[in-house]
Amino acid sequence: MKIPILLLFVFGVGLFIAAAFISSRQAGQFEDQRLAWGAEKKELVAALGRANLRSSGNSRSSTSSGRMPADLSASGPGAPALLNQLANLSVTNPESAAIRPVLVLLEQLEQMGPKALPSIRQFLASGSDVTYISSGNQGRRNVKSLVHALVPLTLRLALFDSVVRIGGKSAETILAEALSSTRSGLEVAYLTQVLEEIAPGLYQEAAIAAAGSLLTNGAAADRNLLFEVMKRFGDSSYVATAQRQMIQPDGKLDRNALRYLQQSLGVQSVAVAARTYQDARLAEPGSKEPLARVALAYVGTSEQALDLFHTALVDPTMLPDQTRNLVEDLNDDGLSNRSAPTPEDLKIIANRYALTQAYLQEDYVRNDKILNAAFLEADKDLRAMLDKAAAGTGPVK
Repeated sequence: MKIPILLLFVFGVGLFIAAAFISSRQAGQFEDQRLAWGAEKKELVAALGRANLRSSGNSRSSTSSGRMPADLSASGPGAPALLNQLANLSVTNPESAAIRPVLVLLEQLEQMGPKALPSIRQFLASGSDVTYISSGNQGRRNVKSLVHALVPLTLRLALFDSVVRIGGKSAETILAEALSSTRSGLEVAYLTQVLEEIAPGLYQEAAIAAAGSLLTNGAAADRNLLFEVMKRFGDSSYVATAQRQMIQPDGKLDRNALRYLQQSLGVQSVAVAARTYQDARLAEPGSKEPLARVALAYVGTSEQALDLFHTALVDPTMLPDQTRNLVEDLNDDGLSNRSAPTPEDLKIIANRYALTQAYLQEDYVRNDKILNAAFLEADKDLRAMLDKAAAGTGPVK
């Protein structure tokens, strides 16, 4: 459905309004935990040395046998034994004391320095792993937090961290090899982060290639992290494939691909969203809302965005709360700084205020309780933002 003729004048009216209104424009806690663990770890290392901690031969990761390659003992002295113990320690609750022996063994491995690297390299090449935290844990969405976490998600991630701590060119080579060979999206993101900290920009092409390969092959797990790698380097080489994969085989929209396209294409992503919005495979109620959100980000600067925004408003497959939020968020989405709007933000705000004024004159909006209330709320907020900017009273609350 096309927007009413009245709305075609919104941008012109918005410029007039802009002229009238516009005149100007958890770290401490983490450190405490590290210090507390440092003191406790010294005691555990001493106790471990006295007790000669033995591994549990029957405890294995559910995702791997955890056994070391038969010839691993040929590497540096002590490292194979420590890695065998790590491979066979099972931790069912990472928040309990059961994780402590793992951390102590890792500390002992790191204290060996470069002598431990050949054994670690061979272990990583074997593909063995132990999972300490469930794959559904929310923390895996933030790679930086994983890199500096007190408790690792997996043994492999812990060993990557140990390699970083040991340092040196050999350590860097091990991390680079793992980046090129891993089939885990999480590991690609993790290794990209640590290698960027060690040698900024040097492994950019390798990281993009690794992420792109997994995405192209339809990697289902951690696609969000793989897209973050692509976006980190501003790479748009995956745009065409992302468009083809936007709708997954199960008929659901790949929101991660959509976010990648929006960040890569900017306002041109509206055209992609508009085409996808018409795809018959998106039949589930509410499934098109992310596409409408792409349009919302550019309402006030793009007529095509306004057209898709309106289409979503009158679409019966949109859920009531989705429609309400879409309208009320006119005061936020697409603005670079809501608290202290830039001159460009204020032009957008003025255009959107003109838009809400126009919609509030439409009978179908007045007769729809949800739409009317949403536009009244957005209208009030946008007017307040313009008033505060005109009065020069400081940041918009």
